[in-house]
Amino acid sequence: MKKIIPNCIVAALFVMTLVVNATANNTDIQSYGHYKKMMHMKKTDGVVNLQKSIPSANAYAVGATHQGLGEITVIDSKVWLDYGKDGLGNSTNIIPADEQAVLLAVSQVKDWDLISIRNGLSKKQLFKVILEKAKQYGLDKDAPFPFLLEGSFNKLKIHVINGQDPKSKGHGDKTSFLKKIQEERNNQQATVVGFYSASTQGIYTHPGESWHLHAVIRDENIGAHVDDLTTSKNVILKLPHMRNKIGLAKE
Repeated sequence: MKKIIPNCIVAALFVMTLVVNATANNTDIQSYGHYKKMMHMKKTDGVVNLQKSIPSANAYAVGATHQGLGEITVIDSKVWLDYGKDGLGNSTNIIPADEQAVLLAVSQVKDWDLISIRNGLSKKQLFKVILEKAKQYGLDKDAPFPFLLEGSFNKLKIHVINGQDPKSKGHGDKTSFLKKIQEERNNQQATVVGFYSASTQGIYTHPGESWHLHAVIRDENIGAHVDDLTTSKNVILKLPHMRNKIGLAKE
């Protein structure tokens, strides 16, 4: 039997857990918060305890901390919390007990298919190749999936956030809603964790976009949002292996 949700509750649903149906790709992506509604309402309160939402094994995640004070990046359950007040780097690798996420997408993947990318590609070209390879390896591009990129990037433009910008008037304003510390790197070694979701734009991706990428630069302890990138001729793409299936534990 279907339950009818009163209209007065619908407006508040963005603070609750949203489970994105990605079972076609053998991965469940669990997300918290709603990026588009956060921007419209200028609300950056935490919506989930970060410790409780990150599985202890095989977890991959991207997101932002409460009040938009920093970036959340998780690779194989190792966490980088990069707070803008410290600039790029100096990430915290242990989650404080009271840390909250305002936005988070998380998945568990045990096994990956490894694919060599031997051509230098722009971001647009790379996204096209990822979708082509996803189809080739049996993934459904109409369903969300996580992925990894490992290697050297000819260009890597990244940022970390540092709270709301008081000059911003919200949606439609040219001033960014959140303060950012940006940097562009050349010939940079990094691991990029990304989430693709064309069917749920504006939830854990920016409105009108299908991708959300974060980069980890391990030797500088950086975990940052990726604005732009160009690959070198030596990058490995990792896609979820289709026979793998791990269900996320629900709170």
